[in-house]
Amino acid sequence: MIISGSRFRKTARFFPSLWFLFFILTIFSILPVKSAGTEEIVPGVWKGALVLREVAQEQSSPKLPSYPKDQQSMSLSFEFSLKILSQDRGLLVDIPEQGLYSYPIDEYSFDTQQISFIFDALEGDEELLFVGTYSSSFLPPLSNHRGAIVGSVRGRSWNGSFYVQRQDSSVDPGSIFLDIPIEDGALPATLVFPLSETPSLDPNSSSDFPLILLVAGAGRADRDGNNVDVPGKNDSLKQLSNMLRMRNVGTLRYDKRGAGEAYKLEKPGRMTSFSEHVRDLSSVIVAAAAIPGHGRLIVAGMNEGAWIAMAALNDERLASLVDGLAVIDASGQSPIETLKQSLAGLDEDLRKKALNAAQSLVQNGVLIDVPAELADFFAPSRKDWLATWLAFDPVETIAKVRIPILLIYGENDLQVSWQEFSMLVEARPEAAIRIVPRMNYMLKEVKSEDENYSAFTDPSFRVPSLLADLLASFAKAQPAPQGFILWH
Repeated sequence: MIISGSRFRKTARFFPSLWFLFFILTIFSILPVKSAGTEEIVPGVWKGALVLREVAQEQSSPKLPSYPKDQQSMSLSFEFSLKILSQDRGLLVDIPEQGLYSYPIDEYSFDTQQISFIFDALEGDEELLFVGTYSSSFLPPLSNHRGAIVGSVRGRSWNGSFYVQRQDSSVDPGSIFLDIPIEDGALPATLVFPLSETPSLDPNSSSDFPLILLVAGAGRADRDGNNVDVPGKNDSLKQLSNMLRMRNVGTLRYDKRGAGEAYKLEKPGRMTSFSEHVRDLSSVIVAAAAIPGHGRLIVAGMNEGAWIAMAALNDERLASLVDGLAVIDASGQSPIETLKQSLAGLDEDLRKKALNAAQSLVQNGVLIDVPAELADFFAPSRKDWLATWLAFDPVETIAKVRIPILLIYGENDLQVSWQEFSMLVEARPEAAIRIVPRMNYMLKEVKSEDENYSAFTDPSFRVPSLLADLLASFAKAQPAPQGFILWH
């Protein structure tokens, strides 16, 4: 996600009291603050406002600026949200007007009274330094209780102020948050219980509910189905989880390494390899199988998440814990073949060098020198991911999975072609195959090409009820519902 100065200007909204809000925030960021012992900065969701103005608009005097009326609109105000995790997990930032959600902060420091972090989502090398202090006496606008983190924002092109106030915890009574142990840490996860069940991890539970483990798709997609690299959010997996709950099916979904609240588990300057994602899912499957009270266990992955799932379930020990695999909108075309197709438009020499580099990665794990035109794709930070991703063959892998498989394809999927999906069908002709009408790549129901792309970043588009019905039937080992398009 890139936020540029021009983008800030395009989305600016002028509030008559904006300059006054900026004045108040700046005063509180300068004055010393006394906080009560029980009032402090703690993990949780903090919401408030961010006020920015271009440095070029500032006066050279250290006094607070006085805006001429014709320049007041250059001050920008945004809804601002800060999710403070634990010290080892970091911070996530939301600026909804910019389509920015769960943006990970790499450089930060906080204790019970002070917080500072660098926000680097702006265009180029522009960065903003946020420095805030907890004030027990600050009363935010439109709030009925005091206490907030109040501070200043400084950058090369933008300066300003911000405040955020801690929000009351709004945990869904039907769910439990878990930490799933993996090789070098833990993955945050959400366990949602069926509507008929009381949330509990009591090992003596007499429940027997079906459970679906949802695996998010390609890139930095989190447990809700949102990807920080795509502006906006879609909440596809969160919606699907809630729909399954209403059908008395439990779900477990988790943040993959490098995504959501697990972003710190991805090492700086190094993209998590495909094989690491497979190992992580193996640990999640073991944890899911140990959840008290569940009956049948289904693993359901969307696009690349389905690849990760079928690779993990090639392990017979793991497959013995699982009752079925649902593959949703996944391609049967191997990454190496996809790469060859993408290189078709290059000259022969450049194409040959790219394929040599790919072959070196797959066979030896070694990244050889490539021309500048290929440098971004074969970047050192992507070496481990490329080496294991390019070596993956979905057709070969799914053919070895020894549990029942349900293949699901969205009629309006523009990212995975019918031909690519059919490769999986040919590899597992005995699998159940269902085509969901009007469903796109993001598992949303759309009626046009414009809606198809809008659904990637707009949570108002809904997951088809037919998809939830189908997965619920599969989890309960019941006949599939009617209404699907026949596979030809």
